[in-house]
Amino acid sequence: MNLKITLAMLMCGIGAAAASGVASAATADVDVRTIALKYDPAALETDGGARRLYARIATAAEEVCPSGLNPHWASHEVRTCRERAIESAVAKVHNPRLAAVYLSSTKHG
Repeated sequence: MNLKITLAMLMCGIGAAAASGVASAATADVDVRTIALKYDPAALETDGGARRLYARIATAAEEVCPSGLNPHWASHEVRTCRERAIESAVAKVHNPRLAAVYLSSTKHG
């Protein structure tokens, strides 16, 4: 059985971004970009499977929260958008292995 998760980004003003894990959090006058990722829950029975799904989630977050003209530099708003999109997607999957991968990737120092 395949499941899917959705990453969403709210675009505000002239490009400042705020993230939300669910499209329904947006109001009618806000543009919401989403990407749905399909995955097999059985793949999350291994650490490698959890790492692969996390990598896909991170890549999708880059797509829903683009950095604009310079792909090598992301503003604070874009980084925050990506972090929130990833956090929300990981929470939606509700898998301990994926959560562990997420926690290990967010450790600073």
